[in-house]
Amino acid sequence: MTFADEQAGRPYAVQTEAGIVSVENGQVLLDGPGGVAVAMTPAAAAETGRRLLAAVHAAQAQANQPG
Repeated sequence: MTFADEQAGRPYAVQTEAGIVSVENGQVLLDGPGGVAVAMTPAAAAETGRRLLAAVHAAQAQANQPG
């Protein structure tokens, strides 16, 4: 969910399919579920990847904790 969606009270769907990543003209392209489309520099893509992996580990830890 984006901040704008949260503020507007719009629901969002949790995606269960991974996005498709490709390279074109020296840019990393992400075509994600739900119509997400992003073009990034290699440096931005690398940092995004690190942040995604950190978030994955945090989410997995939360899922394993009793609520």
